Amino acid sequence: MDRLTLISLSLFVAACGVGVLTLPLLRDWRQRRLSARTIDSALARQRAQEVAQAARAAQAAAPAAPGAQPTAKAAAAPAAAGAAQGRAGAATGIGAQLGARVGERFDADWLESRLGRAVVTPEDQQLLEQCGWYGPQARVVFGVLRLALPLGLALVAMLWHVGAGALAVIAWGFGTFAMAYLAPKWYLRRRATARLRMVDDELSVLIDMLRLLQGVGLSIDQSLQVIVAEFGGMLRVLGPELARANQQFASGRSREQTLLRIGRLFDSEDLKSLITLLTQVDKHGGAVQEPLRQFGLRMQEARKSRMKDEIGRLTVKMTAVMVVSLLPVLLILTAGPGFLGVIRMLAHMK
Repeated sequence: MDRLTLISLSLFVAACGVGVLTLPLLRDWRQRRLSARTIDSALARQRAQEVAQAARAAQAAAPAAPGAQPTAKAAAAPAAAGAAQGRAGAATGIGAQLGARVGERFDADWLESRLGRAVVTPEDQQLLEQCGWYGPQARVVFGVLRLALPLGLALVAMLWHVGAGALAVIAWGFGTFAMAYLAPKWYLRRRATARLRMVDDELSVLIDMLRLLQGVGLSIDQSLQVIVAEFGGMLRVLGPELARANQQFASGRSREQTLLRIGRLFDSEDLKSLITLLTQVDKHGGAVQEPLRQFGLRMQEARKSRMKDEIGRLTVKMTAVMVVSLLPVLLILTAGPGFLGVIRMLAHMK
């Protein structure tokens, strides 16, 4: 291996290291660009809606032409066609509703059975809700997947090793069944953990949005409605949860109940503190902009301290990486030419 090859390898390793270090920066830049694009699209959509409303108001204010009224016979045909379509749609809707009710009844009966309670435990239900999957259908799908997947994979493994002896077949079948039975729950835990980290990242954005909307004079309910309608795409975890909370509030539940459900679901102290602040302001009234500002500053300080701790731990972890990857490159660059010279000199002496 000559000097040019060693230099090329060292440069390649250094480029790989730089690429690994720039991945978090690229991810942060992509998130910021996506957030800015979402805000711009929401503002453009709001302006388009305002223009459309103004145009409809102008058309409604304009006087109608004398000959613009349709005759009774011309109006009867579209009405009859609409009635026929309505009856067909009603029949289809009744069939769909009956099918949905039968499916819901079956799902509820299966979940209440002994097998359903053993397969889908309360912990699994909480994990499903943390992953954003609600309702009996999600639990039934998880339960069926947790039963069918291990049986199918165990059968395939046993048939694959059928010629290796009875003990090997049983061992492979049991091991495959156990791994496949635990795999869905492992996936749920990983997804729930990732969503909990996303909640911590989205909480500061939610606080800033609430501050801005409260500054223009909107109430808590109006602010939450605007956040869900216009900026729900930015909040990938909190957006759907706030939309669900708004639906529950519209159906008759109190704002405190709908928000406390989110706090209990994700078990985040910062989120619980924010929900407590919002519920107190919603119940007793008062200005919320200044408490939100102070809460946002406190969250920023806590996030900075967490980042410092992570950087400290990452520095310790990177020591081994530098010893394994960077030290050989330095040795090659510094001592490589000397070793090559010694090898050439010994070769000439022979």
